[in-house]
Amino acid sequence: MGYEEEMPYAYWLHNIKGVGNKGIRKLLKETGKPSRLFRLTKEQMLQMFVEKEKVFTKKAICHIAKSRDEWDVMGEYEKLKRKKIDFYPEFHPFYPKSLKEIPDAPWALYVLGKLPEQEKMTVAVIGARECSAYGAYMAKELGKALAENGIQVVSGMARGIDSLSQQAAMAVNGGSAYGVLGSGVDICYPSSSKNVYENLKRKGGIISEYPPGTEPKSCNFPARNRIISGLSQAVVVVEAKEKSGTLITVDMALEQGREVYIVPGRVTDALSAGCNRLIKQGAAVLCSVEEFLRELHEDYVNCICSSSIKTEMASGEKLGFWEEKILESIDFYPKTLQKVYDDTITAIEEGRSLELKKLVEVLVKLEKMGYIQVRGAFYTLKT
Repeated sequence: MGYEEEMPYAYWLHNIKGVGNKGIRKLLKETGKPSRLFRLTKEQMLQMFVEKEKVFTKKAICHIAKSRDEWDVMGEYEKLKRKKIDFYPEFHPFYPKSLKEIPDAPWALYVLGKLPEQEKMTVAVIGARECSAYGAYMAKELGKALAENGIQVVSGMARGIDSLSQQAAMAVNGGSAYGVLGSGVDICYPSSSKNVYENLKRKGGIISEYPPGTEPKSCNFPARNRIISGLSQAVVVVEAKEKSGTLITVDMALEQGREVYIVPGRVTDALSAGCNRLIKQGAAVLCSVEEFLRELHEDYVNCICSSSIKTEMASGEKLGFWEEKILESIDFYPKTLQKVYDDTITAIEEGRSLELKKLVEVLVKLEKMGYIQVRGAFYTLKT
């Protein structure tokens, strides 16, 4: 049974209240597929997960079995599709690769619109809801500049910095933005962002790990922040108070190994207290939009190299040792030059060394050979 046949069962599994991401993974560790779990009797579940593995209580297994008995597995999945909501469990080929790498990754996502394109860079722009005129200006400038350079913008769709950056990105011809919600994707929250919500569905996507119909709850938003940073290669903070929910996203971004840039503010402004504190702690300072874009251009190699890519051109020209090894080190998501270098070093033979200058030379050569091309400020696989 392929992944498409598993989707209705995965949708059921993800809608069992109280199980959660870790619980789902424990269940599938033993059964392998949602459909196999669905077809177990309650007695088989009890024997497998309570008596043998001891990973669930008897009460929890009875709850799971009851959910299965009451769930119309095909009918409910058809209802979801009629709402035009896409469902991506982690075994789906379109599930974002960058999210698989983060701690406590969401087991599944719901999407209205589309997911961010994995061959493009994504930057999160986050900050205060009650922003100043300066903060609003910077959010708009960032959203516009990122979109003009082919970079996708992701945020939480909150009023203020989040929605202003998203609106600016979508105003650019071909620009795209994405909103990650702490509710179901079918619920616009906050209601004041209705216009942003509708535009995101057309020019990007609305994303959530919560099933449709889930009302926004305060406990959902810190968890949602890990998805915002997880989808991004860099996070930019524009205005944040000393104690701000924005700083939760920053902590998660740093834990995930994402670059964090801070827009500095006046020391007398409460809205900039959190930002200035992060700068004092060593975060990168965004001195100008132009400089920020240059740094992204220098630090990231945005290449897509298919695992099925051939090492021989149509002309008959073959790739050399370094070309092959460097291509092996580049996957479907952006990597810093340092990361490409480190991954290449681990893949090469003993006694071989690679200078950074050589790495840059090979990347230029791969572009000339037709494997990669420059798109805006970044490299991509030539189509």
